[in-house]
Amino acid sequence: MLTNINFGKYYERDSVVHKLSPVFKIISLLIMIVSIFFIDSYKDIIMLTSYLILMMIYSDINILTYLRNIYSIKIFLVFILIIDLIFNINNTIYDLYKLIFIIIYSSALTYTTSTSEITYGIERMLRPFNNYIPVNDIAMIITLTIRYIPTLTMEADRIIKAQKMRGINFDNKNIKDKISTLVGVFIPMFVLSLKKSESLGDIMDLRLYNYGKSRTNLRTNKWKKKDSLLLVLNILILSIVIFY
Repeated sequence: MLTNINFGKYYERDSVVHKLSPVFKIISLLIMIVSIFFIDSYKDIIMLTSYLILMMIYSDINILTYLRNIYSIKIFLVFILIIDLIFNINNTIYDLYKLIFIIIYSSALTYTTSTSEITYGIERMLRPFNNYIPVNDIAMIITLTIRYIPTLTMEADRIIKAQKMRGINFDNKNIKDKISTLVGVFIPMFVLSLKKSESLGDIMDLRLYNYGKSRTNLRTNKWKKKDSLLLVLNILILSIVIFY
C-alpha cells in the first residue's frame, strides 16, 4: 500500500551522514543529479552505485528502508520500460537506473536531515538572492512540502482502507468504476489537506512565527572539513562521469 512510501520522513540517528552539513547534502544532491544525466557506460553506474551504497551504510538506516521507495514507484519503472520498448530506445537500463538513483539519493537527504536543517541549508544556498526573493519563506515552503508527503500518503492509505471496509472494490478493472473509486479517495484527501494546512498555520501563529523575518538556528550542523573533502570527491565524480 501507500505506507511503503517513506520519502520525506526523518530518522534520528547519530551517524556520519546525519552529522554532515545540510548545505553539503543539498549541493551533493544537485551534483549527483547532474552526474546521473551524463552516464554513458557501466563504469559510471558502478562508480555512482558504490558511492550510493557507502552513503546508505554510513547513514545507519536499514537499506531495506531505501529499497521500499523503489517498490513504491514500480508503476513508473514499468512505464519507462514499456516506452523504451515501444520506441526501440537502447538506453532502457540507463533510464531505469537514473530514476532509481535519484529517488534513493533524495531519500537519503530527507532521512538524515531534520526539518530545521533542510530549511537552514536552503536559506544558506539562496542567500545571494535574499534582496530579490523572500528566501526564508521559500525555504520553509519547500521544507514543509517535503515533510508533508509521508503524512499525505498515510492519510490516503487510511482512506483506502476505510473505503474497502465499506465494500468498495479498488481492484475493479472497469475504467469508469476505477475513476469513481479514485475520486472517492482524492476528495477526502483534499479536504484533510486543507484542514491540516489550516492547523499548521494556526500552530505557527501561536509560536509567533514571523514571515519575512530572519531567524536563528539551534544545533544546526555547520560546514566542517569533512564536508569540504566530500565536496571535492563529489566534484571529482562529476568530472569523471562527464569527461571520461
